Amino acid sequence: MRSLSLLVPFAMLALSACTTTPGAEAASSTAASETGAAATTGMTLTDAMIQLPAVPGRPAAAYFTLTVGADTTGKLVGVTVAHFKRAEMHQSKMVGGAMTMDPVDTVALTPGKPILFAPGSFHVMLFEADSTLKPGSTTELTLTFDSGKTVSAAAKVTAAGSDDMGGMKM
Repeated sequence: MRSLSLLVPFAMLALSACTTTPGAEAASSTAASETGAAATTGMTLTDAMIQLPAVPGRPAAAYFTLTVGADTTGKLVGVTVAHFKRAEMHQSKMVGGAMTMDPVDTVALTPGKPILFAPGSFHVMLFEADSTLKPGSTTELTLTFDSGKTVSAAAKVTAAGSDDMGGMKM
């Protein structure tokens, strides 16, 4: 249990710094819009949220759950979020007792298995926010797949340090 209590602060530190270290309700429980194959395979995007940075000018983070249909294959190849100029998928993991964070280009879809983008796991780092985005508002989060198809949802915007992680468990 002690190692878990140490893991959470390290994960939050890694997310707030967005550097690679060596060695109330979810915003939409249904997808706001689905196109192409995403609609026919039952792929859904839920619990989408954006956590604004504690320090202005630093990266924000996006979290969500992607539920993959039983007959769905392929890869998640990109994420875009309205109000941000750039988004990068990252993965945090423990390596040799230290939390590391590395960018990832793609995330493989496993048929029937949800993919959780959450603190300490996969997440999206968001750069260069415009000044109109405020806690309590929503913005559109769109996932792009190797097939060219997309799925989108409204993402709830929260302040840094907020306990409101949608439906996600830490």
